[in-house]
Amino acid sequence: MAILIAPAVLILLSVRLAFTEFFVRWEYAKKDFPEDKWGLRKEVRLKIAILGLKAVLSDEGMKEFKASGFFGEREIRHMEDVKRLLSVLFPTLYVLGILWLFITLSLGSKRQIGQVLIISGTLTETLVLIVLLISLINYDWLFTTFHNYVFDPYSWRFRDDDMLLRVYPMKFWFDATIFVGILTFILSSLLQGIGFLLVKVNGSRRWA
Repeated sequence: MAILIAPAVLILLSVRLAFTEFFVRWEYAKKDFPEDKWGLRKEVRLKIAILGLKAVLSDEGMKEFKASGFFGEREIRHMEDVKRLLSVLFPTLYVLGILWLFITLSLGSKRQIGQVLIISGTLTETLVLIVLLISLINYDWLFTTFHNYVFDPYSWRFRDDDMLLRVYPMKFWFDATIFVGILTFILSSLLQGIGFLLVKVNGSRRWA
């Protein structure tokens, strides 16, 4: 059970870290971040992007988002859909994290814990590598497939001049996906490292 839960915990943890003001500011600070086609200054776009982030994380943020006047009705409905999704995903992260920790620490020996950590890390890395490979080959397909599966296929498509696309261009989401993938891979590698250490320290018996 712990092996199956670990990928979900690590991926969701990385996603949660991507939904932070730090990531938005870091992304906007990149030299190759695309300029707005209609001349909106990057500083203004950043403030609007942070406003959107707050909207999907809190009720107060959503109220401010709606009252800003920057977004149309369809954009607001989509952000409400995103907020509902995150309101499920992030509590799930916390519950699964506690459950994973409890199950892992309840194993019979440190060697068993080490084995579980190694397998969990390997499984997570495999999943991440698949997603990263697909992202590099055809990110548009991955983005579209994900949105069509999670949201109403007609609820998230916008015009190029809609504010959501202007403050969150496709490069923003591509970079966010790569960020989540790399961070998850690093966390998985840390689990593996701890697992190998526990196995080595606690004897060289053949795995059960």
